[in-house]
Amino acid sequence: MDAALDLKNETLCRSLAETIAWCGAQRITASVEETGDVKHRRILGHQAAELMNRAFLDRNRFWNRILRRNYTDTRLWRQGEELHRQADLSSIAPLEGQLRSPSLRPNMSLAEVRTATGRDELVLSVVARRSELVGVQERSADASVGKLLLYAPAENLADGAARYASKGFFDVDNVPPWDTWVSFSRGILLSWVPPQLVPLAQSGIDVNPECCIQWIE
Repeated sequence: MDAALDLKNETLCRSLAETIAWCGAQRITASVEETGDVKHRRILGHQAAELMNRAFLDRNRFWNRILRRNYTDTRLWRQGEELHRQADLSSIAPLEGQLRSPSLRPNMSLAEVRTATGRDELVLSVVARRSELVGVQERSADASVGKLLLYAPAENLADGAARYASKGFFDVDNVPPWDTWVSFSRGILLSWVPPQLVPLAQSGIDVNPECCIQWIE
């Protein structure tokens, strides 16, 4: 991922300050009280993963090789698939509404836009609207807190793992919430993550196989 960004650029710095100010005025939490049903579904998800992993590891066992049986045709794999279906993990995103303010909502998803120019225009529309809503006196913000995040839409596989792991901080396309958007340049979205949400974002990054979301270190 190309992370060549000019972090001293005046326009970027102003947008970053406005992002921090805007997010600082929102209600933010990193924890949520989950129902017994959700906790049970999370357990089912873990059990499903274990069964499917066992099926994959067993693919070279003697009888599987003799019978030339694909691991996805085994009883273990089918049991895992059924548990995964029951868990319905893709619907577990309790914090997905956080930092997605209706007043800043873009007219379409960033992942739906197919060109770099279109993505740039979409991000700019959010940045410009936020700039109108943030008062001049609120634009002074401490950029040393929180972390800067990069997202490459063109590299996204949209498997939903980061959405589940981050409790909805990332959406199904691995896009961070639009309140946090700072700029779009060279095919990369720059966002700012509030300090209390850094662990959640990290959880999403940890399960993102294509590495389309990364920190600026």
